[in-house]
Amino acid sequence: MPAANRTHLAGALRVRTAPGARAGRVLQLASVLPVLAVTGWLLVAVPLAALGAFHAWTVLPAAAAAAVLLVRLARPALAAARTRPAPWWAVASTLAIAAAFAALAMATHSEQAVLHRDAGTYAQIGLWLSGHPGLTAPVPAEAFGGAADEVTFAHPGFYEQDGTIVPQFMTGWPTLLAAAHWAGGWTGMFVLPGLVGGLAVLAVAGLAARIAGPRWAPVAALLLAAAWPMLRVSQTTYSEPLAALMLAGGLALLLDAWQSRRAPLFALAGLVLGGGELVRLDMAVDFALVLPAIGWWWVRRQPGALAFASGALVGGGLGYLDARYVTWPYVQVNWSSARPMALLLVAAVVGTVAGAILLRRRSLRLSPRLAVALVVAGGIALAARPWYWTDHSVTAASTMDYVASHQRRLGLPVDGTRGYAEQSLSWVSWYFGWPLLVLAWGGLMAAAAGVARGRQWRLLPILLVYGGSAAATLLRPAITPDHPWADRRLVVEVLPAVVLLAVVALAGLARMRLRVPWMAALLALAIGPALWVTVPLAPLRTEVGEPEAAARLCRALRPDDTVIMIDTQWAPTVRNQCGLPVAQLPDPTVDRLRMVAAAVRAAGRDPVLMSTSTLPLLPYGLPLERVVYQDEREDQHQLARRPDGTDPRLLECWLVRA
Repeated sequence: MPAANRTHLAGALRVRTAPGARAGRVLQLASVLPVLAVTGWLLVAVPLAALGAFHAWTVLPAAAAAAVLLVRLARPALAAARTRPAPWWAVASTLAIAAAFAALAMATHSEQAVLHRDAGTYAQIGLWLSGHPGLTAPVPAEAFGGAADEVTFAHPGFYEQDGTIVPQFMTGWPTLLAAAHWAGGWTGMFVLPGLVGGLAVLAVAGLAARIAGPRWAPVAALLLAAAWPMLRVSQTTYSEPLAALMLAGGLALLLDAWQSRRAPLFALAGLVLGGGELVRLDMAVDFALVLPAIGWWWVRRQPGALAFASGALVGGGLGYLDARYVTWPYVQVNWSSARPMALLLVAAVVGTVAGAILLRRRSLRLSPRLAVALVVAGGIALAARPWYWTDHSVTAASTMDYVASHQRRLGLPVDGTRGYAEQSLSWVSWYFGWPLLVLAWGGLMAAAAGVARGRQWRLLPILLVYGGSAAATLLRPAITPDHPWADRRLVVEVLPAVVLLAVVALAGLARMRLRVPWMAALLALAIGPALWVTVPLAPLRTEVGEPEAAARLCRALRPDDTVIMIDTQWAPTVRNQCGLPVAQLPDPTVDRLRMVAAAVRAAGRDPVLMSTSTLPLLPYGLPLERVVYQDEREDQHQLARRPDGTDPRLLECWLVRA
């Protein structure tokens, strides 16, 4: 064997047997294999649900096969990606933090089974899908006889379109909730977000290991796990934990693809990042922002850009089909947000292609000083917004009334147009503390300078996707501004961005050989405020007992009942869980109620009037039946300060047999 070949072989063997190589490989695989398995599920479950073929015996084996196929495609390419040696203590502590987070979220899960806000809507969609082969339900017009045109079958979270009831939101997360209901009923559905949240924490920690070194993975995991908005969304059936997993896992796959230069890994990264649209409509922004990174890779004449595009076309194409043909009413209602996202995506594609072609012909040098100056100016402008701008972005009449009611309750100036977006950076500081935000700002400066110098290519997707999306979210949260409801907007991009950039700053300070006491103090300042906020809030549960309350309602109804709702809260429960026809009567009067009840009787069914309070039913002059009357706890509705507990809430259901 020639001497040169012997030297090369010896070097390869040294890399394979380097201390900590196996631990580093474990961390690498643990942070991406879950998202591949989830993507395999989505590729099968979403089309089957859309086609009306969502059965356990069809989706489970097909999804398992798809997940195995994706993992098998990834394994050789992942093995070719160079991983940094990692100490076992770092890997074990990272896994332990993610597992502890998941266990805590699962043990303290909420039980929002009744329509209240988005968590209840997701739970009801998952419940319906667990017992039906498709997402849509037929409008039960025949149960209302000649009064079918007087009632509405739509209500918050569900739309009426072409004789069917169409659920809100993208289809991906409800399919997983349905599978969890197959496995464990309501409890299975309620604990699933905690499990997915733990995997998202692990995926972000894996990203930190890739950009800052494996020793910083447990720090990143602890920082994200200690952020209360992350825990809160993992305690109830929101889609944000899955969206966070898809984004972090997809970017980790992309960084590994850059390392290995293997086409299958690029394709899988594109598939995951494009498929994020199946989970959350806003993921189109994240995908648009990753495209310049792919263009930069192509400019360097490296392989993989075409493979990424092919995977993205599959994942993004399924997302488009889901949005256009399954959940189109949801997209139309949110068109004011969806249209800019679509334009951004088109601009990103055109701009990336044009810019990459231009840069292939002519080199471009970026100024590190200019990059840092832009970060400094942007940070100052964002932090100073409360002094020079007041947000009046709320325009929907119902939302204005809602905001004004809470302003009156909290003793704030009453102005229903207030969106409080100028305070968005303060929202982040509530849960992380200003020291961590300053560290993240410093990490952003270092990352921008490193990318501009062409030395820190690993940080480019972090800057573009997490940095760009976080900035867009903070500038325009676009959500009803009561907390902790509005803090959901921080979970997918903002909180991971702060964590990753702070870790970049801490790793840079460590490389400067900062003295151990100073590093310990910085770590305490970084983690302490988050723990101070989260520890008292973590065990608090909300909406406990709602599944049993819903079951009591179903027991109070009879097979021949047709339910006429005065309001809408219990409508999904009656339809999805009780399996009975239900509709709401807008602007009810005694005469109109009697007319609809008579039409129901003429159709051969028994009319039942239902409301969440007694007042609308009293004028009817018939005996009231109290079906549900229970005290529970719900999230607070704060507008100008951090939530510090839960609020009491009375859950009621009254009915009258007409």
